[in-house]
Amino acid sequence: MPRPREVDPLIETLPAGTALVRVFPAARGPLSFNPTAAAGRFRPVRRHDRTVVPTAYFGADEEIALAEGVLRGVTALERDARPRRLYGIEVSGLAICAVRLTHATRVVRMHGAGLTRLHLLRRHVIDCEASDYPYTAAWAQALWGCRRRPAGICWTSHQSDSARAYMLWQPRITPGGVEIAGAEVALDREPGLDFVRQACVAAGVDFEG
Repeated sequence: MPRPREVDPLIETLPAGTALVRVFPAARGPLSFNPTAAAGRFRPVRRHDRTVVPTAYFGADEEIALAEGVLRGVTALERDARPRRLYGIEVSGLAICAVRLTHATRVVRMHGAGLTRLHLLRRHVIDCEASDYPYTAAWAQALWGCRRRPAGICWTSHQSDSARAYMLWQPRITPGGVEIAGAEVALDREPGLDFVRQACVAAGVDFEG
């Protein structure tokens, strides 16, 4: 497993004003960070006292946010013979919103030269299965603890490789470092449901809801 003192990642600086899009539980709001230890591609990450570092996922645009936040479980079945289908209950309680960074934010590049620098391939940490998450989360832990002290990670989305996905760590994001830049739209009723339908049509996924 990677060790923080041995990791020297390539850092990309996102300028103040960078626009992002987020799918999130409506009850928590678009600026909330997840404080739980639920497993994901690059989480959980823990501090020295073993408490969980709160994280938030974002997409570079609406397509990426929906692909990562809504279609992730569906597209995982892409090699399966069964029809790919998203059910309305799977978007219940979710919303989407545009946000922007108010300060320059330093993130680890987990794409292109950033992967090469870490002696990794996409299949090691991006194009892999949920069963590999302990390994990918170990990389996130090492990157969190490295001397460069990045505020998060960016990578080319596995679900939709046209743009970047981002994970940010709350302790490294200054207060007010992310602000709301658009109206919150619930995905379980119109017009949000139409966003979901369009994303499903584009991805070749059946939507029942």
